Amino acid sequence: MELRKRLGIYLREDRATVVCLVPQGGQTRLLGCFSLDIDGEEPPDQQTLADRIAQACAERGLKFTESAVALDCALFMQHSVHSEFSDYKKIAATVRFDAEETLATDISDMAVAFRIASKGQTGAQLDVFTAQRSTLSDILLSLQSNGIDPIAVSPDAWCLSRYLAQWGRSEEADRVYALLSDARGYLIGTPNGDEVSFTRAFPVGPSQDRKALLTRETLVTAALGGSGQSAPKLCVLDALNGLRASDLGPRVPFDVEDCDLAAMGRIDPAELTDCRNVVDFAIAYGAALPESEKDKGTNFRVDHMPYLGKTLRLRKAVRFLSISLTVLLLALGVYAQMHLMRVNRYRAVQREKLEPDYLAVMPGEEKLPATMRAAVQKLGSAVRAVRARQSGIGADRETIEAKLTLVLQALNACAAQTDLNIDTITLSGANIVISADTSRRPNTLRVFDAMEKAGLARKQESYVEKGGRDTFTITVEPKKATGR
Repeated sequence: MELRKRLGIYLREDRATVVCLVPQGGQTRLLGCFSLDIDGEEPPDQQTLADRIAQACAERGLKFTESAVALDCALFMQHSVHSEFSDYKKIAATVRFDAEETLATDISDMAVAFRIASKGQTGAQLDVFTAQRSTLSDILLSLQSNGIDPIAVSPDAWCLSRYLAQWGRSEEADRVYALLSDARGYLIGTPNGDEVSFTRAFPVGPSQDRKALLTRETLVTAALGGSGQSAPKLCVLDALNGLRASDLGPRVPFDVEDCDLAAMGRIDPAELTDCRNVVDFAIAYGAALPESEKDKGTNFRVDHMPYLGKTLRLRKAVRFLSISLTVLLLALGVYAQMHLMRVNRYRAVQREKLEPDYLAVMPGEEKLPATMRAAVQKLGSAVRAVRARQSGIGADRETIEAKLTLVLQALNACAAQTDLNIDTITLSGANIVISADTSRRPNTLRVFDAMEKAGLARKQESYVEKGGRDTFTITVEPKKATGR
């Protein structure tokens, strides 16, 4: 995946070695590497070096999204400092005070990084690295101006130890790596998944006896107990003069063997033709490896110009999303408002058309109701009333007029023959209650028959003889119209 490609840069004052890696199957694959020098520049300029790095990456098609820098040992100092704490967070909070007390100098102008060399009951022994803030600022600003924003800036020896931890033989706990580039020397204790026993870096002059220098530094390191063993196995590599294990063996009281950094990382030597030497390559390779939890303290950027790349990308993404949502909501609001305006215009037109007709057919109304629904309801009621009056009683038998008409028709049809006297006629809802009396019971039954013939259905009836008359009460309702 292109988004996971990482660039490792080993920076010296006049040289840069660049390695580009990509994760593959739980390991890393080399995409490209090169070295470039600016020794012709007087004085060496970090901006020029950064410009050439970016140009060389573009020419080789090396694309990446993350980068890290391995800082050359000439650009920082390493000190041994004791901390009263063994917890990482507490050490990180107090390391500047401990370093200032140990060095007896003001370190306000210095960036501080550290690694825990060992822990004990009295605290922890630290390797503290200090670099001038101005130097780090020049490096970071020069790289950032070319679109390279390193996640981490770490000491070169620590990056080399990460390469050895990735590819070295960690099963041998007493192994020490003695590695020489053209102008730098490194002594690295056995790396493993948890820690590195020790790291040392020292300059190598062009006229120095490299064999004697390496012998002296190895013996000093062993005498200080840095290896953790009395007789460690020494792995030797001289990238410039080809110093062999057989050349060094008689001079040191250790088992000595040759070290091949390229073969260790399964790198074809043909891929390193653009690099000055394999040690510089291994340092840049270690810088390009993904950081782990134990790498936090060795990052100078934690103390100076903290890396904000991921945070800035997240902020830009959130800002873009917020702007997009705002524009979308505004567009939806404008669309809804335009739709509402069109509907309101249509309503206004229809209201203007309806108002003259409405007032003409609705006597007593001086103006159109506030809502069209109310107007439609009133018109519906008026239409139903008109239809009832125009279609006759059979068409709508629910009105008071229709009910009274039916009752009067029935009573008029039989009143003379039955000697009918009406007491009360009560209309309530759909029912009509009639209280009356006739001269005798058969006449009462004729009244009931006349009501049915007139279209009234009997619901309830009662009658009783009283005072020589047959008094009755009957409840009727208009029959439902059928066949319509």
